[in-house]
Amino acid sequence: MESFQKFQTLCLKIKNLSFYLSGVLLCFNIFAISQTPELFLSKFNLFQSQKIYFFELFLLLGVLLNLLSANTFKFQSHYIYLLIAFNPYLSPSQKIIAIIFISQITQKQIRLIFKGLKHGIFLNLIPAIYQLIFQKSLGLFKLGESLIHTNLTQLAKVQIGDFTLIRSYGFLAHPNILAFLCLINPTIKSKFKDLINLITLSGSNTLSLYIKKFFQKKYLNLTLVILLLIIGLKGFDSITHRVEQLTTSSSHQNFQPIHNIFLDSIKNLNLVLLYAIIVFLIKNFHKVYFLLPIMLLDHFLISSYACFLGVLIFVKDITEQP
Repeated sequence: MESFQKFQTLCLKIKNLSFYLSGVLLCFNIFAISQTPELFLSKFNLFQSQKIYFFELFLLLGVLLNLLSANTFKFQSHYIYLLIAFNPYLSPSQKIIAIIFISQITQKQIRLIFKGLKHGIFLNLIPAIYQLIFQKSLGLFKLGESLIHTNLTQLAKVQIGDFTLIRSYGFLAHPNILAFLCLINPTIKSKFKDLINLITLSGSNTLSLYIKKFFQKKYLNLTLVILLLIIGLKGFDSITHRVEQLTTSSSHQNFQPIHNIFLDSIKNLNLVLLYAIIVFLIKNFHKVYFLLPIMLLDHFLISSYACFLGVLIFVKDITEQP
């Protein structure tokens, strides 16, 4: 009997550690390709390739241990499952993990993931600041750092006259992903979110953070200053270019979705996903309204598994709260 109790305690510790590490590893773009991606003009098809991330493995371990301990399933609203099932950028295995995860994760385990996510974002500060100052990679490619150099094309950049400023990626696939994972984490202070937005020059995430503060009647604050700075750096040409991306499908490179999840769903005739997104907004608008600018200006909420999983964790957290 005593041995069985020790075994249960060990399983609980492993399970808690798995959820914590899945949060940490969400901040590292480390994966193994499980299916050969399509190639087009020698370009890697990022959005259509099937990937298994390291954070998925730890999340799967935690989920399996939850199932073995006869954890009670608590089914969510139908639109959550539609969001998962009809997301065209998830592999079948990712959909299965996400559905089981969202239906049986506990509030305590969510806190463990957020704690790990917070520590993972802190670790991203090292390469992110280095990339911003020196405009090149630190060289930690095995940890998920992207190859960054001023001579490379198809990087997230800001054009200031004749000078090109590469935005900070950290250990993730895009600066906006790092900023978003920081934005939705309730354990991270607002000023640190401002710092990440400034380092990544993420306009959509900064706008979302400011809208949230604005409705909290914080009109003049650091977030507004950073938002105005980013708008000033990116300039009017950046805004017109994004409008072009929203209206001209030929402007997208590397198989990118449209930078608007509503238009992307309409273009792909994915009306069930569109329905789920709209219902999700209506049902939770008082808690998720600040995400609307990101939905209108980008696609990473559904095209990035790390971000999509972040959304699921965030939704589960707010729906569990009284």
